[in-house]
Amino acid sequence: MTTRSSILLAAVGWAVLVVGCGGGGDADRRAEDPADAGREADAGDTADAGESPDAGPVVDGGSPENPTLGLSCTVGGGCSEFIGSGSGSIWVDGSAAGPERYAGKTLCIKPGTYSYLALHGVKGTAEKPVIVTNCGGQAVFNNTGNSPVGITGASRYLRLTGTGSTHAYGLVAGTAGGNQAHIDLRDGTSDVEIDHVEVRGNPNGGVGIAFRTYPTCAGTWARGTWAQYNTRIHDTYIHDTVYEGIYIGPSHHGWVAGQSYTPGFDCGGGKRVSEADVIGVEVVGNRVENTGNDAIQVGGALQGMTLRRNFIKNYGLNNNSSHSGGITVNPGSKGVIDSNWIETDQPRNTQGIMFQGLGGSLVMNNIIIGARTGTLFNRTTDVNLQIASPRPVAYHHNTVVSSSVEGAYVFCNLMGGNVVTFSNNIVAGAPTTHAGNGGNTACLDLFARTNLVSTQVAAAGFRDAAAKDFHLLSSSAAVDKGVTLTGVVDFDHDGAQRLPPYDYGAYVAAAGIPLVTPPPQGER
Repeated sequence: MTTRSSILLAAVGWAVLVVGCGGGGDADRRAEDPADAGREADAGDTADAGESPDAGPVVDGGSPENPTLGLSCTVGGGCSEFIGSGSGSIWVDGSAAGPERYAGKTLCIKPGTYSYLALHGVKGTAEKPVIVTNCGGQAVFNNTGNSPVGITGASRYLRLTGTGSTHAYGLVAGTAGGNQAHIDLRDGTSDVEIDHVEVRGNPNGGVGIAFRTYPTCAGTWARGTWAQYNTRIHDTYIHDTVYEGIYIGPSHHGWVAGQSYTPGFDCGGGKRVSEADVIGVEVVGNRVENTGNDAIQVGGALQGMTLRRNFIKNYGLNNNSSHSGGITVNPGSKGVIDSNWIETDQPRNTQGIMFQGLGGSLVMNNIIIGARTGTLFNRTTDVNLQIASPRPVAYHHNTVVSSSVEGAYVFCNLMGGNVVTFSNNIVAGAPTTHAGNGGNTACLDLFARTNLVSTQVAAAGFRDAAAKDFHLLSSSAAVDKGVTLTGVVDFDHDGAQRLPPYDYGAYVAAAGIPLVTPPPQGER
């Protein structure tokens, strides 16, 4: 471990590519050329999580009311060694060391304000990851010219955690400069867990947490040579970012052009290099507020994607229709999007959920409030991965309220034969409940038959919509009207068990005590 007074950019290779961050496709659905819809959009790919997901209770996360216990700040009292003494900068270069140097070690950072934390080529093992944490108080990183926190050089098997004090967020990625990410993970970095960390955005910064490696035109980090594994981000607080809050995976996954989409990393001269797969993504219990672009964006997550119990408020503040999703599922991604709270005070050009992923995904128990479009199904990207048989996208038990234009919008012409199985949802208070490119909504299967759909919020029978309490009154027309989805959606947004006859929407009516405490939902 070496401590230095300034970032050695050449050694770390920290000239990050963040300006012009990816997003969710062309949100002007009414363009005359439907082929322009979603062009060059960021897309993600996930796992086989839509078939028979575990929709059971999930632990609470990200709440300042639930601080964690701190470490004893002595070597042997929880810390293996110290890498920060309270000020200056932190540089840990493990590129010349084997995993035995850091495997199973807890690297502690004493409280204070630092100029940066740089981990380069630091490796643990799957059984003995490296833990990097604060110790005894908050450690804050501010950098006016670059990223305050960077993990590079094919670092692997790490946990970056702010649980080393009684602060809810013991590590703080503060000021960033040059439009760079506040926490930047790249250059072949894999198998990293981030938790109990705060990102404080600022006008000169960029993405909150950027975890993606783009291939080189020589083929390094390309699909088939490398993959990003086991990405876990949970219990973080990310706010006031210029671009995305959380940006995982590259943005143009796939290897076959189609559905008005060209995958791959553009090397110029007609050469494109396939972007690597992202295997295993968990984004759970995070609080993401006031982001210029998408709040959470996942791309290329081919296997094992779970986006669950995140609280998202006020996203798409840059008013860029292509980058304004509360949750954006980009091409090549498949998995479960479950029990998220997605809210915006001003609709701008926002989509509560922008879906551009793979058939076989499951979207359930989400509450979407105030977006321009509640959920936009821009395309499915099975064709870009040469998946032959169309598979449905399951959209069940969501509550979509007060969308300013439409509750759901779909590009059936770009779905590649996939349909959206739309059951047991409540879509209320949008001037147009659902619409499609060219007036075609045929791929919204079951929309008119197994959902409560109305232009009036009052029609849903919510307990107190003005207070954002979307539990159902016993007299609601949504009670006992749903199709039974046992084995598909077994629990509701609160974690209460669903039993036949199923109710519409994200909540079970008149449920007893929830099986879990729901995540913090801000001011409701």
